[in-house]
Amino acid sequence: MPFDVDYLTFKIVDKKVAKRTAIQEQVVWPVRAYNNVQVIDGRHSEHMVFTLPKFTLADDKHLVVELHEQQGGRHQRFTVENEDLVRANVINELKVR
Repeated sequence: MPFDVDYLTFKIVDKKVAKRTAIQEQVVWPVRAYNNVQVIDGRHSEHMVFTLPKFTLADDKHLVVELHEQQGGRHQRFTVENEDLVRANVINELKVR
């Protein structure tokens, strides 16, 4: 069954939230996108690349990436922590065909 992409969000959120405290979210808008597809066919996968502005990620926060489906309930979500960003490789030159 195809997955129709509605929107994609990048947010910096707190890892742990106490019951009576306000949740603080900071939305991060992508600077550039490569292969930003709108429909993912059934039993297929796609690679999308997004460039985010430079930001710091404290140890008590993580980056949440959410992909929402149009008129559906299949939402995808994953988190990126500070140690994941530290281990990332720098891309000096991107060659796109």
